[in-house]
Amino acid sequence: MKKKLQYQGYHLLAFLLLGGLLYHTILVYPDGETRFWKLSSSQWIWFSWIFAGIFQFWIAFFWRLELYGGRISAWMGRAGFSLYRTGYVVFGLLRLLPLIPIALTSRGTASVPAWISLPFLALTIPLSLWGMYCATVYFGITRASGADHFIPAYRDKNLEKRGIYKYIPNVMYTVVLLALYHPGLIWQSAQGIIAAAAHHAFVWVHYFCTEKPDLKEIYGNRPLAALRRPESDDQGA
Repeated sequence: MKKKLQYQGYHLLAFLLLGGLLYHTILVYPDGETRFWKLSSSQWIWFSWIFAGIFQFWIAFFWRLELYGGRISAWMGRAGFSLYRTGYVVFGLLRLLPLIPIALTSRGTASVPAWISLPFLALTIPLSLWGMYCATVYFGITRASGADHFIPAYRDKNLEKRGIYKYIPNVMYTVVLLALYHPGLIWQSAQGIIAAAAHHAFVWVHYFCTEKPDLKEIYGNRPLAALRRPESDDQGA
């Protein structure tokens, strides 16, 4: 049980503290009259943050139960990984897509200088799109979701060196997540930028509290830079 819960107290604490930051943001920037699907900016913020918690603790729950004892496979067979992966995609979208309505319903509340926002957008939009393309085509959503916790064959693949992986390691964390800031900068939304920063920070909490310890458990002393970037596609998943 200790291994299953390792660092999850810090994970929960970070969720609450970052949620407190978002609550403070809502107090500082009250809702205006603009609505998106009848929801205000603050309602979209809470919607996205609730699903941030559901998403990351869903991952931790399935990963740890499978990694330490193979419980998910024992209970549900291969259907367990399919159930987990469905939640991974659905909850991930419900978490991140609301950043767009957050920015739309609070547009004009920030004043980021054009000499900062325009170069950032010009550089990171193509990088993020390239990163998402390479992550989907070369890395694959199956592996990105943590297939190596469920399917041993995924633990013996080679280092991915195609596309953006040739130049930048850990693409999902270092490049793709920069897209979180795009809605807030495009519509000059303080709430959108702060919400993006909270989500970005919380994803890194997931990395240090869940993913990194799990990778060490699975791969031992193999370099983390070489993990879970295999050459082949999702064939056989």
